[in-house]
Amino acid sequence: MNQSQTTPPDSRAEDQSQPPEEVVQELVQDMQRLLESGQRPEMLNRFGQLHPVDQGEVLDGLPRELRQSLLADLDPWIVAEILEYLEPEESAVMVGGREPADLAKVLDLTGPDVAADLLRQIPEEKQQETLQAMADAAEVTDLLQYRDDTAGGLMTPEYPVVTESTTTPNALDQLRLLGPDAENINSVLVVDDQHRLVGSLSVTRLALARSSSLVGDIMHREFTSVTAETDQEECARMMQRYNLSFLPVVDGEGRFTGVILAEDLVDVVAEEATEDMFRIASVGGERIAGPLSNSLRSRLPWLYINLATAFLAAVMVSLFESTISRVVALAVFLPVVASQGGIGGTQTVTLVVRSMALGELPRRLGLRLLVRELALGTIHGVALGVVVGVVAYLWKGNFTLGLILGLAILGNMLVAGMFGAGVPLLLRQLRMDPAVSSAVFVTTFTDVIGFVLFLGLAAIFVQHLV
Repeated sequence: MNQSQTTPPDSRAEDQSQPPEEVVQELVQDMQRLLESGQRPEMLNRFGQLHPVDQGEVLDGLPRELRQSLLADLDPWIVAEILEYLEPEESAVMVGGREPADLAKVLDLTGPDVAADLLRQIPEEKQQETLQAMADAAEVTDLLQYRDDTAGGLMTPEYPVVTESTTTPNALDQLRLLGPDAENINSVLVVDDQHRLVGSLSVTRLALARSSSLVGDIMHREFTSVTAETDQEECARMMQRYNLSFLPVVDGEGRFTGVILAEDLVDVVAEEATEDMFRIASVGGERIAGPLSNSLRSRLPWLYINLATAFLAAVMVSLFESTISRVVALAVFLPVVASQGGIGGTQTVTLVVRSMALGELPRRLGLRLLVRELALGTIHGVALGVVVGVVAYLWKGNFTLGLILGLAILGNMLVAGMFGAGVPLLLRQLRMDPAVSSAVFVTTFTDVIGFVLFLGLAAIFVQHLV
């Protein structure tokens, strides 16, 4: 869809040094003041000067009643432009409550991919009513058959395609018919008579070709493509690996069905990275400004699980109550053992899960990674154990206590390396998401085994500690 170029109002020129969120907040306050004071024409004029991105953020910042009132005054094509820049969830909040006929008028003016993404967010009954009311719903209906986290759910079918038997002048004429929509296109895709993808051709090479040439004679026959069922993470990895500006999508027989643009995958990469980070911290699906109930559902179960593992560690400590009662100084160093193992394991888990998410850790490298982390754990354990042992000796004046603490740190860092790498690898082998609960398991192992190592060694050499 052709995005109209808008000029920001003069009042924003002096605000360029401000963070974008502050500028938007000021705009929201101005719009709200104008609406509440009855200066609607002035407000609409200022709102119309904003870029669609800013228009969407201003609408999102307005109270619900004022937002709906403003949206009701906007032409469908303006609303459609705004939707092009919004996340599907935000679009559904803004316009999902409209009657199917009104919503259809707006979606007819958006790209098929934008319309499909929004329709996935509304109830199925209303979805069908809206599709029936749309002037041309065929492409949107085709996109709705794919999951939104696959290539089919991300692709847009609107991309210039020519057949290999087309002459170069005719191919250029087809591009001219696109008008302004062709401004950002630097390549066209080439298909055969059965619409199977066979190559690509740069616009520059097409423009410089002789008028007697056929597209099939000058095109590049090497290309990278994916099927509609390919996961969005794999699509992002392929575009990054081969430095692609777009990624063709084909069906099972190689027929062209659409393309994924690089701009469509920017949000995917951010979403996947954020999702993995949230899962490592056991706050998946939560947002900072989201409902309190969502935060409770997201966090509380994992807090209960962590509480159970903490009691397990407490049970391990209780087995050595007699030893601790004889050498009270042991209790002072328990947090040292636990914290070092915990941070070491979390470092490894974060690195491994991130590498898995980016496709940098194929299964065949699992054993090599485990050996590497064990070696790193040994080095870390020796370096930290020496320092901790010396500090304990200087503090408590007991060489044996320093030696036991140093050995416990060494053992716990080995445990952190082994389980920090091993748990995510095992979860992946079991076809479970490694990001979901790796950190919980790893911290449990480091706490429990660290306490057992430290207190167990202390129990063995207790005669040298008293």
